[in-house]
Amino acid sequence: MKPLRLFLMALLLSCTVIICSGFGGTKIPFTEVLRTIFTLKGERLQIIWNIRLPRVIMSVIAGAGLAIVGGVFQGLLRNPLVDPYLLGVSSGASFGAVVSLLLADVYGFSLLYRMPLISFGFAILAALMTVVLARRNGTMPLTELILSGVLVSILFSSGTIMVLMLLRKNITHAYVWLFGTLSGIEWKDLPTALISIVGFVMISVGLAQQLNAISLGETQAKISGVNVEFVKLLIYSVGSFTTATIVSVTGVIGFVGLITPHMARRLFGNDYRLLSISSAMVGGIFLCICDTIARTVVSPSELPIGVITAFVGAPLMFVLLKRGERNA
Repeated sequence: MKPLRLFLMALLLSCTVIICSGFGGTKIPFTEVLRTIFTLKGERLQIIWNIRLPRVIMSVIAGAGLAIVGGVFQGLLRNPLVDPYLLGVSSGASFGAVVSLLLADVYGFSLLYRMPLISFGFAILAALMTVVLARRNGTMPLTELILSGVLVSILFSSGTIMVLMLLRKNITHAYVWLFGTLSGIEWKDLPTALISIVGFVMISVGLAQQLNAISLGETQAKISGVNVEFVKLLIYSVGSFTTATIVSVTGVIGFVGLITPHMARRLFGNDYRLLSISSAMVGGIFLCICDTIARTVVSPSELPIGVITAFVGAPLMFVLLKRGERNA
């Protein structure tokens, strides 16, 4: 039954990509989008292939990455409110972005093309700081990890506010980036994020038995022979790297890594052999739809995608929590 659900989910994801590629300033019929993609011919080839399709695919990649990292982090910490930004990655990336804008403003030349690199660097720095602060005698207690993540996030968030106060010309661009945007995505922006996500999926599926054991309790997992600290360090490191590659390109997109793993669990259960893949597909569909809404609801302008994910994700989370209470 669950393999059939996975197949249907994959089919739904494919249809979502094609349908969403038809929405924009000019609405393009489903059949024309499909024909253009498979034949690479048509009057609107440039619009579909070079403008809309890279953005739609990036929304799927970003949604999949945030969802799978959020789902695995929730299991490791046994906390349903954990998201991929646990280790301060989003705050670090945001600080890097506004620093890039400040340098452009101060020195009078554009450094915007370097924004992904600077954001990525500060995102990794924030994650490393969190891990270093949380370690105690070779271990990473859950409480210390969460508190360290909060402290690092506060530190970089304060720095971001300070830099924003110094910015003048580019403050609007900074605020849009802080709420996430997929505007201007090109094919060259996809490979790094895609490779990191595929790597994290392979690791999480390969460690599925260990993750299943840890999600039931670290003590029980250690009795079962699981090297808990190694698994935690590997997952946190690769998960933060994956999140950093996404955030450095798309900006900070909230709720995806929080809400979609819960949706996947209701459909496919808690086994990480299925949960990792299913979370990725649910997250991809969710963010693809939200991005389509963001770029069409106030066309020809567009909203930051994080605004849409919050408006859609918050009610969904509320519904899931209420259903969980009734089923308890």
